Amino acid sequence: MIAAPDLHDPLLVTLHGFLQTIRKPCRILVAVSGGSDSLGLLIALHELLHSTRQAHVTLLAATIDHDLRAESAQEAQEVAALCAQRGIVHLIRRWDAPKPATGIAVAARLARYRLLSEAAAALKADVIFTGHTLDDQTETIAMRHARSESATTAGRFGMADHVLYRNQIWIYRPLLNCRRHVMRDFLTARGVRWIDDPSNSNPHYERARVRAELSQHVAVAPVPAQHERLWLSKTAATMINAHAHMPANGVVALHTDAFQAPAPVLRHALQMLLATLGGQSHGPADPALATLITLLDKPAGARLTLGRCLAHRSAQAILLVREARNLPSITLAPQETVVWDGRWCMTNHNGTPLHIRPSRITVDKPLETTPMVPPSILALGQQSMPLLALSDDDSGQHVRMNTSCQRVISPYETFLPGFDWPLACALAELFQTKRFFPPYF
Repeated sequence: MIAAPDLHDPLLVTLHGFLQTIRKPCRILVAVSGGSDSLGLLIALHELLHSTRQAHVTLLAATIDHDLRAESAQEAQEVAALCAQRGIVHLIRRWDAPKPATGIAVAARLARYRLLSEAAAALKADVIFTGHTLDDQTETIAMRHARSESATTAGRFGMADHVLYRNQIWIYRPLLNCRRHVMRDFLTARGVRWIDDPSNSNPHYERARVRAELSQHVAVAPVPAQHERLWLSKTAATMINAHAHMPANGVVALHTDAFQAPAPVLRHALQMLLATLGGQSHGPADPALATLITLLDKPAGARLTLGRCLAHRSAQAILLVREARNLPSITLAPQETVVWDGRWCMTNHNGTPLHIRPSRITVDKPLETTPMVPPSILALGQQSMPLLALSDDDSGQHVRMNTSCQRVISPYETFLPGFDWPLACALAELFQTKRFFPPYF
């Protein structure tokens, strides 16, 4: 029989408060690597759920074997044995694809979340929990500051405490306010051994270098409150809803009143809007955005390019459109799915290959006119649309919104931080695509 938890223990106090917010039936999948953070999370949750008898919450676990070290398979089996001893359903998923020669950390992270989402689907889990701690958070913020010293960079807020993965499942990080030593003290008191991954101290990796540097400092730098980032997102969403619309295919009109928004809100909204329109994961940096804002002082007809987009000054708005350059032409095999130009997710349901290319419309061809958008911008908007054809010489047809082709909100395609959910929803509405589903709790 498991003893009632000591709610003076800081780890149990944190998780107890978090569990109190779960009011409906929930199957939680804990990502367990065998390290101290994830093991502490799993065992503390197990103790709490047994002692507080929250029958509406079910605990599950999964371990991702990245197959990067000879010991990884055995370590995954050790986690499986620990879960079996406690009656926790556990899955192992192995990353057995060829490993890239460079960018291994990023590739491993993407593989990890893909495999976790597959494990969650197999176990019918509602959410995923990870063991990220305050130490991970301070490391992340330090790395982002090193890459961009701008104090206005949204990344200074660090990791969100919940993230939507591929609009499929929410990932929660309930320990972002706990230090790593809290997890280790908790496990040591219970005689539980954890695994120290040698890559965590290998200076070849950026995070390991930052971790070593931060370890020299006793004090932990304050982490910006995430409610500030939520306010930023909500206000940017309000601005987009009020002042942005699509007067023509592929063209976004941003009314000049939008530029009266507070500077941080305007920058955030512009970055995500331009990233989406340009099919990129990140929008232009602050200096480029500052140049865009100066377009308001130019006469009608003035233009500039940034973030794979063209900005055109009209009488009452800034018109934004994807540039007509570096637009790909690809061939899709039957049943294959691909994201074209970072902006459209397409699946070929035909029995034959499908050719996707940019439109061949030019300003010499007649276009549906609108008083707000000059013909050259209309043409760019049409050229930025994908054209589908069953053969290279087929004239093809333009993608319409109600086909099997789905518009992608590129900066949030893989990971949507919870505090940016309002802005993501505003962009989904603007681009007439599938809405992002709300947080589970």
